[in-house]
Amino acid sequence: MRLFLYILFFCAAFSVSAQSSDAKNRMLELLNQLLSTPKYECDITIKIDVKFINMKERTGKMMYHSPEKIDYKIKGFAFLPKNELTSSSTKLLSNDFVAIGLEDQLINNQPCAVIKVIPIDIESTIVAGQFWINNNNEVCKMTFVTKDKGSYTANLFYKNNPFKLPSKAIVTFDVKDQKLPALLTGDLEGYSSEDTFNEVSKGKIEINYFNYTIN
Repeated sequence: MRLFLYILFFCAAFSVSAQSSDAKNRMLELLNQLLSTPKYECDITIKIDVKFINMKERTGKMMYHSPEKIDYKIKGFAFLPKNELTSSSTKLLSNDFVAIGLEDQLINNQPCAVIKVIPIDIESTIVAGQFWINNNNEVCKMTFVTKDKGSYTANLFYKNNPFKLPSKAIVTFDVKDQKLPALLTGDLEGYSSEDTFNEVSKGKIEINYFNYTIN
């Protein structure tokens, strides 16, 4: 009986180890994919849905140089996504981490592998991330939990763009005491309402990407 339990424990431990190894390799493959993305430009539209901000949809351009350098030109709007999604992903995956494969889920009607990523560095500003990756190795959804700047979730949609670049990103986040998360920066005071909201509410940003030009 003791031998049977030992074998059972060993098999279970081996299965978890293999699963974690497969999950980490999948994430390293994703990191290489992100780092190999060339410079590009694209047109964008952006809508912000936050309770205390009154703003119409804006159009502009996005210039991608690297995961750490992304420029935006949005007419009449001093807004920038401070921690762009690609940057958050590469920061998390470029340092040592533990990857745990979870049960597959359907996202946007696509079967996706679900992988939770936890950084080894206790000083990391990102506490944990979770990725939903489809069979084309496209990230359909990602969630980041930060140490002291809240959390945010992005749903991504694709339309045969080069280098697995998205056509749309919908980012949701919690807003408390009229404070935007670390994901955002810019002069939004001119778009704020005069009313004060102290409760926690949901905010949403929708960005559409089109007319990609690879440099």
